[in-house]
Amino acid sequence: MRTLLLRPGGLAAAALLFVALTPVTAEAATGPGPGVGWIRVGHLSPKVPPVDIYFAPFGQAEKVVIRKAGYGAVTPYSSLGPGKYTLSMRPADAAPATPPALSATIEVAERNAYSLLVFTNGPGGTLKGDLVTDDLTPPAAGKGRVRVVQGSAAIAPVTVAGPQGVTLAKDAAYGQTSSYVDVPEGRWPLQLSGGSVKSAADVDVKAGSSTTVLVTENAGALKANPLSDGASLPEPPKLGVETGGGGTAPGSTPLWPVVAAAAGLLAALLVGRRAARAR
Repeated sequence: MRTLLLRPGGLAAAALLFVALTPVTAEAATGPGPGVGWIRVGHLSPKVPPVDIYFAPFGQAEKVVIRKAGYGAVTPYSSLGPGKYTLSMRPADAAPATPPALSATIEVAERNAYSLLVFTNGPGGTLKGDLVTDDLTPPAAGKGRVRVVQGSAAIAPVTVAGPQGVTLAKDAAYGQTSSYVDVPEGRWPLQLSGGSVKSAADVDVKAGSSTTVLVTENAGALKANPLSDGASLPEPPKLGVETGGGGTAPGSTPLWPVVAAAAGLLAALLVGRRAARAR
């Protein structure tokens, strides 16, 4: 660790190691506050290899913020100020000047949470982004809110049914996001079916929660991945967009502020250790 800290750039690497070894407990969030919106990005294009995701305030130069996101990956929420932004996806490790496979303009409103879901259902099978709003308002007492995102292209349409005659999605086409359904809390056994393909999955529904059930395909089978809408840090990190000088855009903060905090802590420990040795 001492060698790592003393090398150029080593402090940042040590900070990343520190963060990796320090679990962050997820807490149920009530939603973004005034002057803030939340966003996460999902790669739901089965035949598209991993991509790098670029982001920028509208009209500014894009910089990569997420690397090598593969099919089925959904990023954690990040915080943004209200306004318009551009997002692009390029093949992983491609040069920034490479024409993007997807370029989209989105608008973020304060106090709202969004999922930008990327499918291959554009014209001619091209990538298309679908910005959906995540409902984080409290459901009825004793109930949780559940919806389905249909991310299976080869196995479609898909029906997702639960017990007690509840159907979460009926013949959902690839790229479709269902409406939320309020269901009683508890463990819900789900049946997924698409043509002759059938599979089962369990989803734990907690009272007061919102859950997105992400349906994907894997080797000819259907898979359900439940995602907690709004379950994140009490205040997700700001999605800072780097400028050409290597800093951050005016008024923004780094993408992962916790890394900076960890780096500061490690630096303080290192200085304290050197001072102790000098006595």
